[in-house]
Amino acid sequence: MKLDQFPALALCLSLALAFASGNVAAQTAAKAAPQGSSAVKHAKLKPADTANLVSHLRRVITDETNDTPPRVLNAFVAKYQQRALDAGIDDLDRQTQYVLLALYTSGKAMEQPLFIAFMKNPPASLDAFYDALQALPKTVWEAGPPLWEAYEPKG
Repeated sequence: MKLDQFPALALCLSLALAFASGNVAAQTAAKAAPQGSSAVKHAKLKPADTANLVSHLRRVITDETNDTPPRVLNAFVAKYQQRALDAGIDDLDRQTQYVLLALYTSGKAMEQPLFIAFMKNPPASLDAFYDALQALPKTVWEAGPPLWEAYEPKG
C-alpha cells in the first residue's frame, strides 16, 4: 500500500507526527487548509482576497489573531500573501500555509536561506507544499517570534 494513494491517510499520519514532535507551528499549519478555496488569478491582490485569507486565519488560529490588532494583522497578511503570489503561490490553500509560517515567525522564516531555496521551485500541489514546509528544519520554524508576541502597541 502506497500512502500517496490515500491522501487522507497520509495527512492524518503527518498530523500525528507533527503533534508527536511537539511543533506547535507545524500543528497549526496542518489544520489550516481552507475548504473550497479558489485560485487567485491576478498578479496584484484584491482587498477581498486578503479579507478572505484573514477571515480563514481567524478561524484557524483564533486566539493568536485576536491578540493581534486588526490593522496590523491585515497589513501583515496582505504583505505576505502578495509575496506568496509573486513567488507563484497562486492558490489560497498554499498561500494559507505560507502566511502561517510568516505569522509564526513574524516573517523571519522568509529570510532564511533554506526557505529562500525552497521558494525558488515551490511544489504545485498542496500536499507536496505542506510536506516540504514541514520538512524545513526547526531553525526556519523558530526564526522569529510569532507576530502576536512581537507586536507591542505604541502608547
